Amino acid sequence: MDDRSRYLWLKLLTILGPTVFVAGGELFRTIYLRHHFSPPVVSAIAVGTTLVGAVVFSWYVFRAIEHIEQERRSYKEALLSLQERERIAREMHDGIAQNLAVLKLEMYKLREGLKRFDQAALMRTSDEIESLINQTYLEVRQTLYDLRASQRLHEGFWPTVERQLAEFERISGVATRFEPLRPPRELWNELASIQILRIIQEALANVRRHAQARQVTLACRLEGHTVRFVVADDGQGFQVDNQGSLGSDHYGLQVMRERAEAIGGHLDVESVPRKGTTVTLTFPVSQRSAENG
Repeated sequence: MDDRSRYLWLKLLTILGPTVFVAGGELFRTIYLRHHFSPPVVSAIAVGTTLVGAVVFSWYVFRAIEHIEQERRSYKEALLSLQERERIAREMHDGIAQNLAVLKLEMYKLREGLKRFDQAALMRTSDEIESLINQTYLEVRQTLYDLRASQRLHEGFWPTVERQLAEFERISGVATRFEPLRPPRELWNELASIQILRIIQEALANVRRHAQARQVTLACRLEGHTVRFVVADDGQGFQVDNQGSLGSDHYGLQVMRERAEAIGGHLDVESVPRKGTTVTLTFPVSQRSAENG
């Protein structure tokens, strides 16, 4: 039985269950109890039966809801794990695999240069190989750090994000500026924290690979019952068409949008060639969280 069928069953049970129980109890009292017991005893039996029935009914309904929610959480966790594997596979393809392919080509050039003993060509090829090795090393190092970052969320969301930015700056050489909520607090649940962190990581990865930026800023604002994360860089940017399509070269941005939708939010991307890119994640929080935060 799928979730939809279970919720339909619970809905019918919640609507019809108490009605049928009360009607059956009243019929039993009219037909049998009144003819065998005094009115005070009949009333006591009716009250006791109603209390027991209410407790059993409530226990069953809440037990069923907890079971459904547990299955939903398990499904979400499995889906997050699958998405994370897809992200790692894509990063390996976009970074490590492509670098290795170019390295293979450069090694061919190196062999040809050795045959001709062209010193200038050998030096150029050697420099390109060294650059690619460094890029691959940084890609692997950043990927490993990103994987470990979500495991540190138990230490707090904001300290984890701050360390993420510090590591990004150290590896990429791009200056970072961090503007968390004031005072820093978490207005969302643990699953949302993971999704937000992954969106931030993906945005930073795009800056590192494509933006050629000098600085990137991560800011968070609470506006009423809405939280807004903004990742803005001063890099080379790219062209976004009138329909907001990002093209096939920006699969990572599509994944970020799916993550935003998973927490009930949406992702906006604004970019102009040579004027940088701004990625904005917006999602709602409950009134109680906003007021108590």
